[in-house]
Amino acid sequence: MATLKVKFISSIYLKENTTIEDNVDDNKLVPFIYAAQDTHIQQALGATFYNRLKSGVTVNNLTVDEEDFLRDYVQPCLAQWVFYEVYPFLNYKATNKAVSKESSEWSQASELDEIKYMRNSIRDLAEFYLKRLNRFLCDYSNLFPEYENPDSKENVVANTKSYFSGIYTNSRSGSGWALGNIPWYNQRRASGYCNGCDD
Repeated sequence: MATLKVKFISSIYLKENTTIEDNVDDNKLVPFIYAAQDTHIQQALGATFYNRLKSGVTVNNLTVDEEDFLRDYVQPCLAQWVFYEVYPFLNYKATNKAVSKESSEWSQASELDEIKYMRNSIRDLAEFYLKRLNRFLCDYSNLFPEYENPDSKENVVANTKSYFSGIYTNSRSGSGWALGNIPWYNQRRASGYCNGCDD
């Protein structure tokens, strides 16, 4: 089955909702719209619901709830993730000769440490919007049957985790305070409480 090439936001929307300048070529942005959608948004929605939204945009048969969800939750979240993904490439470009740093007589290219700092700030905002999206889906999953009841052959399962703290704790370890060792956490997990919304 062919993959639908659908963008949930345009380059114009991206520039209006981030600090990307109008003079940035759209052809530099579009690949990152697709990439951020396929990674961050599909992971939040699960492949079944994600493909339903793509199909609904293509054939123009989205429900009112789906339209509202796309406009109010998916698009703001996606814009920040695209900005996060494209940010380093606004400063550097890959050519057939080398990876080079952009510069002009009126501006000076940022150093790598500055880019990392700014990118972390963009990620914080993207994660806020992702948490907001996850919380809405958790509270109103009944509005979206494809989210609540994904296909049995789901290849990307919805993930309700929104924040990356930079620290990993192995819940399978035999000691320590990993969540897998906490009785009340296991009881809530076993009951299917909100599919991990409390994470």
